[in-house]
Amino acid sequence: MDSFIYSIWQALEIVLWFAVPIFLIALFWRLRLIHKRQQFLEKQEWDMLEVRIPSNIIKRPKAMEQVFSGIYGIYSFGNPWIPKYMEGKVDLWVSFEIAAKGGSIRFYVRTPKSFRNLVESSIYGQYPEAEILEAEDYVHELPSSLPNETFDIWGTGFKLANEAPYPIRTYKEFDEFEPDDEKRIDPMSALFEAMSKLQQNERIWIQCMVSATGKPTGYDIQEEMGKIIQDIQDKSKEADKEGKITRKPPTHGTQEIIKGIENKASKHLFQFTLRFLYIAPKEEFNGQNIPAVMGSFQQFNTQNMNAFKPDGTITLMGGWLARLFPSYKNSKVLIKKRMLYDAYVQRQFGLTNRLSDTEKLGILSTEELATIYHYPIGNVKAPQLQRIGSRRSEPPVNLPFE
Repeated sequence: MDSFIYSIWQALEIVLWFAVPIFLIALFWRLRLIHKRQQFLEKQEWDMLEVRIPSNIIKRPKAMEQVFSGIYGIYSFGNPWIPKYMEGKVDLWVSFEIAAKGGSIRFYVRTPKSFRNLVESSIYGQYPEAEILEAEDYVHELPSSLPNETFDIWGTGFKLANEAPYPIRTYKEFDEFEPDDEKRIDPMSALFEAMSKLQQNERIWIQCMVSATGKPTGYDIQEEMGKIIQDIQDKSKEADKEGKITRKPPTHGTQEIIKGIENKASKHLFQFTLRFLYIAPKEEFNGQNIPAVMGSFQQFNTQNMNAFKPDGTITLMGGWLARLFPSYKNSKVLIKKRMLYDAYVQRQFGLTNRLSDTEKLGILSTEELATIYHYPIGNVKAPQLQRIGSRRSEPPVNLPFE
């Protein structure tokens, strides 16, 4: 018996002799890679741009879809091994933001300085009358950490409720049979209306950060689409009385699902991080503004394909522990609020800010992104949208030259 135990111990020693060094080397490599990525991100320079659109410009979200298609030019198509693992290089992102204060609504783009020309040319290409101004970062108007004694906040991130190949409801499904652009429904009009009703010290911030993706960097939508369609087709199979396998004809709903998935797969794709914050002084905090914004995102949801759902919503802690220790519940809510505010202010991409390769982020197409973020159609009546007063006119053809 003693010899048997001794043999096991010897075998364990041999395993540990090899396993422990391998584990330590892997841990060192992982920590080193995280450190290198942090250094890479800290070296990046960012520009904050404000975009203003003339009030009499009527352009459908299709124009914004073309903007996102242009910005797909930031895609690396996979960083080479040495820059990726030795220098910590990661794919960067561009943040499209809306900031409303006291009813005044402004549009911003925060971009790496190296992408600024691409971002500006993509916007000017579709909105030549726009003004793009370098701006101060609006988040600096408030303390670096919230909530505090003066301000309270509520916020959430959004994620997709279903697998990435399934699309949300897009702008093409809003009044798709209305030929007159001026009569079309703007999918973002409900959000603009809620923002325009804010009181003087209330704020609503929307942040949509995007990073181009595709098969070279590990996401193959064609493969996922094939699996989903195959699964749908397998479910349509049935055996007749003789045991012969036949396939039922697809229903209208099934055809719509396959059509939607194929349409999404044909577009450029982006990983995304989507956040919403409502901020106000504690004595002016109006909880009715929260469902108004949340409801504006619900209109993009479908029953049979995809939807946005809250990710890490600030909710009260339930259960017996919270009832026995109210301070525990309050401290947990405070921590979650501050973490969400910090993530917004720091423009943290996802939960790990690109430090982890294993984080699974949501995927949206250019069409879907243009649905949830675009510049207002001219018929939107929100009174305090920050626009240029009128369309810039061309110089007269008979203008004399000296």
